Amino acid sequence: MSVDIVIKQKGFFKKKLSLKDILMNHFAYGCYDDNYILKPNECDKNEVILYNPNHIARGISVVWNEAETNQIGLHMLLPTTCEEIDDFYMLIEHLCRLWKTDSFEQDGEIHSIKEIETIKLGLKDFNYDTMKSFLTEHENGNFFCAMWPYYFNSKDVMNWLDDHELSHFSKDIHNNQVIDLYYCAPRYYRMKDEQILGVYTITATVDTVFPTEPLTPFSCVNFQTGESITANQNIVTFYSLEKEEILGDVPFDDFMSEISKKELHEFDALHFYFDGLSEEEIESLNQKFPSRMG
Repeated sequence: MSVDIVIKQKGFFKKKLSLKDILMNHFAYGCYDDNYILKPNECDKNEVILYNPNHIARGISVVWNEAETNQIGLHMLLPTTCEEIDDFYMLIEHLCRLWKTDSFEQDGEIHSIKEIETIKLGLKDFNYDTMKSFLTEHENGNFFCAMWPYYFNSKDVMNWLDDHELSHFSKDIHNNQVIDLYYCAPRYYRMKDEQILGVYTITATVDTVFPTEPLTPFSCVNFQTGESITANQNIVTFYSLEKEEILGDVPFDDFMSEISKKELHEFDALHFYFDGLSEEEIESLNQKFPSRMG
């Protein structure tokens, strides 16, 4: 579910919007890869994802390119945080004023910027109800957020409903995303025998988010059936920064057995993270297991 905004510029002499105009010295930005993991400080051709570094939530999608002077689109996922709702409408009002218009379109209806405070109050009520409905109707969930997806078991996060402002939710997803981590998602390769190989890459010294079991990338869908494509085999490869090369690989289950000997940190319902493995540690793992890729 999302809130969809269109702001249109009228008149003959139309102003272009720069990225600086959109960021307002308030937002950070990036664009998504195929697994909905943010690539910071990069822009897609027609979309940029904004987030407030002090309150990282689900991210605001801005459909825009610098040559466009007729309209700009903004999208915000629900449920989200009250802080992100405030940021969203602050951005709407800012862009309206830059384009010298006093109105915007929300979900197909025209509104005046004078209505923004009233709209926000109603939306925050709806936002809470949306969260409540989701948690009571689903045993588990996955929210696409600004930096990466966030997985949870509903029974473990019912405290999100403790207050109307969803303050526990706001704190949880900010704390989850504010840590500087590499989110390890698999890449799929079709082998000569038509088997699918899932490859997870660990880079020496880099603090890493890793799944508790193999997960299917969001981009890997059979478009004929609509079903997810699962790998026949999953391995973990090791990249050495010193040697600037892949050293070798380990079967997924064997890697899990080895990494479980280290201190693991809680991340979300389907992931943990660990402090970066040293060059010596990945070399040791490489020597311990024969390569599966040859």
